[in-house]
Amino acid sequence: MEVLKNLQKEIENTQVIILAGGKAKRMGYVDKPKVLLELNEKPLLYYTLKWLNDSGFKDFVFLLGYKHEEIENYVKNSEFDINTTYSVEPENVKGKGKALKYAIQNNKINRNKRALIYFPDDLFLDKSLPVEFLLHHIHGTKNYNILGTVVFVSGTKYPFGVGKIDGNQLVSNFVEKPFIDKYTNTGLCMIEPEVFKEIEENIDINSKENIEFENTILPQLAEKKRLFSMILPSSTWIPINTIKEQEKAQEILKDNNLC
Repeated sequence: MEVLKNLQKEIENTQVIILAGGKAKRMGYVDKPKVLLELNEKPLLYYTLKWLNDSGFKDFVFLLGYKHEEIENYVKNSEFDINTTYSVEPENVKGKGKALKYAIQNNKINRNKRALIYFPDDLFLDKSLPVEFLLHHIHGTKNYNILGTVVFVSGTKYPFGVGKIDGNQLVSNFVEKPFIDKYTNTGLCMIEPEVFKEIEENIDINSKENIEFENTILPQLAEKKRLFSMILPSSTWIPINTIKEQEKAQEILKDNNLC
């Protein structure tokens, strides 16, 4: 019973930051937020909220931009028992790093709580993963003094054909869409409150360039040996960046009775 109480406290001390400011342009929709694209008649955001809320997470911070009102209306009228905060960045704030800093500066993010950061255009099939991830991260903080944990899959399918070419430009080997055995970042990560200071100090919100969290803060944590990993089988993660991947995700959800 004491273990369950402690776990509940750790869940309560974890805010979920949902980065949902993107458009669905690459998916063929020029006027729709990507998180509202539907899989089997339910938006991507539904699966994210259900996955996390079913594990007990209730404090959600939404980092929004394009057509934010539509996302806010969906969340407001959804079935989930969650506490919501919205950070709507202006047009000049581009990139996930800037979006995080903007939310921190405007007190939308609780600086005293750890954060689970999630991009709701991907899906995970393991229902118990959010709690397992939290426990794994806490293990890392206690045993290795880490400040962040990133979820990787053991490899991923490369979307293009790969050839081996000799000095005469003859192709000696060709493989279409091979499986690449490289640890691949799923975008799911968890950070301790100290990282918010790193974001404030290292991300220039006035820069003309897009600044991504993965290109700035995570490499710095890795260099300092303060970044932990959790490795999953590749079949657990469904990235959705193309119409074909969207169609594939719909079939997988049906096959796993997750619709």
